[in-house]
Amino acid sequence: MGTSSRLKGEETVPVLLDTNILIYSASEPFEIRSQLERLGFKNIIVTEGVKRELERLAQVGRTKEKKFAKLSLEIAKKFGTMPDPPIAGSVDDQLVYISKQHGYIVATSDASLRRRLKREGLPVIYIKNRRLISECDLITKTTASKV
Repeated sequence: MGTSSRLKGEETVPVLLDTNILIYSASEPFEIRSQLERLGFKNIIVTEGVKRELERLAQVGRTKEKKFAKLSLEIAKKFGTMPDPPIAGSVDDQLVYISKQHGYIVATSDASLRRRLKREGLPVIYIKNRRLISECDLITKTTASKV
């Protein structure tokens, strides 16, 4: 559904990574940056809330969970960081809020978050057969401001 072409000279809308997609990227032979770039997205962000979730899993998760959470934190360092939005609630609530307020796209491997984003009419990128699938057209900052 998405497109891999980019309008020349326009920057794409940022993509927010959720905790699950980072863990997937750490646990599978899956390079998140190259997958997003294949779809035309280069501005990739991890929120402070997602980083905290990964830090918590790295401390208290099961053995495999700890390992993948630690690797995910290393992967997350390669991307931009965004502070938490001014709302209470879960990390998923925060990602939905940012997507609504700023028109950002959320990349997730969490089925319930994906359904919630779709229900709210928000753009989402998800994993299918070890590839990212975009349920949104490639949105540029110019077109996002009109949304």
